[in-house]
Amino acid sequence: MAYTPRMFSRRDFLKATGQTCVALGCAPLMTDLLTPAFAAPSGKDALRCINVINFIREIEPRFKMDMMLPVQKQMELLLEHKLPATWLLQFDALVSGPFVEFLKTHMAPNHEVGFWFEMNEKHCKTAEVEWRGRPGYEWDHIPHVAFTIGYTEAERIKLADTAMREFKRVWGRYPSSVASWNLDSFTMAHLTEHYGIDAYAVCRDQIATDGFTIWGAPIAGYYPSKANCWSPALSKSNQISTPVFRMLGQDPVYYYQKEWTIPGGRRLGEPDTMEPVWTSGRSPHFIDGFLNMIAEAPTLRFAYAQLGQENTFPWDQQKDGYPIQMKALAELRDKGEVHVETMGDSGRRFKRAFTTTPAQAQVQLEDPFGNTDPAQKSVWYQSRFYRANLHIKGDLPFLRDLTTYSDTNPQPFLKQATRLHDVEQRMPAILDGYHWSKNPGSRTEEGAGGYLTVAGTRLRLSGTPKITESGSTLTVEIPVGGEKVLCLRFEEKELSCWLTPKSPELLTLSFEWDSTKAPPIEVTPQQVAYKAPNFAYKVSIEDATATSTPNGWTATAKKRELTLNLAQPK
Repeated sequence: MAYTPRMFSRRDFLKATGQTCVALGCAPLMTDLLTPAFAAPSGKDALRCINVINFIREIEPRFKMDMMLPVQKQMELLLEHKLPATWLLQFDALVSGPFVEFLKTHMAPNHEVGFWFEMNEKHCKTAEVEWRGRPGYEWDHIPHVAFTIGYTEAERIKLADTAMREFKRVWGRYPSSVASWNLDSFTMAHLTEHYGIDAYAVCRDQIATDGFTIWGAPIAGYYPSKANCWSPALSKSNQISTPVFRMLGQDPVYYYQKEWTIPGGRRLGEPDTMEPVWTSGRSPHFIDGFLNMIAEAPTLRFAYAQLGQENTFPWDQQKDGYPIQMKALAELRDKGEVHVETMGDSGRRFKRAFTTTPAQAQVQLEDPFGNTDPAQKSVWYQSRFYRANLHIKGDLPFLRDLTTYSDTNPQPFLKQATRLHDVEQRMPAILDGYHWSKNPGSRTEEGAGGYLTVAGTRLRLSGTPKITESGSTLTVEIPVGGEKVLCLRFEEKELSCWLTPKSPELLTLSFEWDSTKAPPIEVTPQQVAYKAPNFAYKVSIEDATATSTPNGWTATAKKRELTLNLAQPK
């Protein structure tokens, strides 16, 4: 039933796409290039944080490269702009090589050192855990070798304790910050309880890159559930008291697509993140728009982004993007609009501000690549109960993502070590616009979605969307022709839709997907129950009637407004 894509490594994308950077307009950084269509100034009480995080490995076994040069060049730029930074050392770089001495000599007082928690041969041997990497590989990116999910609970404790012991031996203290592309709640809870970690960071959502898929996790920052590090805890009793931040500066607009075009007609099929090795991360237009979103757009309670790059990408692949990003970030820092700080500082700031995961949003109402045919824009909403994505492709607004969370949904491989080369970690979806499409990630097809209709006709954008925020509530108003406005209100547990002015025409939310890709559902007038292989969940319908269709289900308002209650009971 599940779509199984081919496994790529992040380096495969560079081989496939080449190194030519398209400037995408080459607009000056941090100007008024992007004019947000917001109803009112965004909330001044929002916590907005940006971390520069560079992580360091000693060995890249796949090819020869200078592992020190990227670190030196990154340090030069950070010192030039007087920017805070977090340096995360993998175990091999912690105990051997020139990196510790270099950091001790060159780091500014506003820099910190933390730990990058991927396994390597030195780490496993020191912890007396079997090394299962391929012959000749002292570090191996395969998921069951590199990540904690490939080890038993006893092995995870050995690996964590060994890392903390060696870190304290070298630096005289335990790290405040720990990150990895992939972690688990068992290991996180151990590190928090025994070593007082202030912040974790994990990979963005991705499909089959480096052998693992993450899909449906929160968009920025959250307190993880003790059962699932990809899911925010619903209750304080089930939460790990250290926040998790999502890495890589993910573009909120195009990451649902396998490829997309940019002005001039060139097609891209690489990660669309702030990483300086990718076209997006070297484009002044993209950088300006992304930083503007973090600093200025409505975000409710919290916004977060990570900049920086690992040293296993050679400097000649970073040099076109890293300098312009640091310059842009310094300009933003000087305006005082965001907290540019270390990862540990952001973790401590988050803990002071929030006792549970706050509501948050990402609003990008300008196409991040400057496309006009069609232009695309997106609004993401996140609470500890669900996440939602309202996407607009050209003039078509539709829901692209609805993911719900539960403290009773354990993450894959929480208790048992995996030996898989392709790892799937997907959260329970009410709507998965990627995996449930006939051709997932298609550039041209509309795909799975929640479409807003009246009398069977999809509503179309006819003007500029208007965004308002109040407390934990985000409201989007979309002109759809004449005097009509489509309204969507995202609240902590509920999503409501209605049309203004009031009319006799009834609004319908039509969920459409490839039924061979989605889990079985059971539709009753006031509830839709989903039966995924290892977890059952539901959405409740208020002021509307749900009806089953051959390719999904619909909810039609009884009067004016229809509401979906997306919160699970526990």
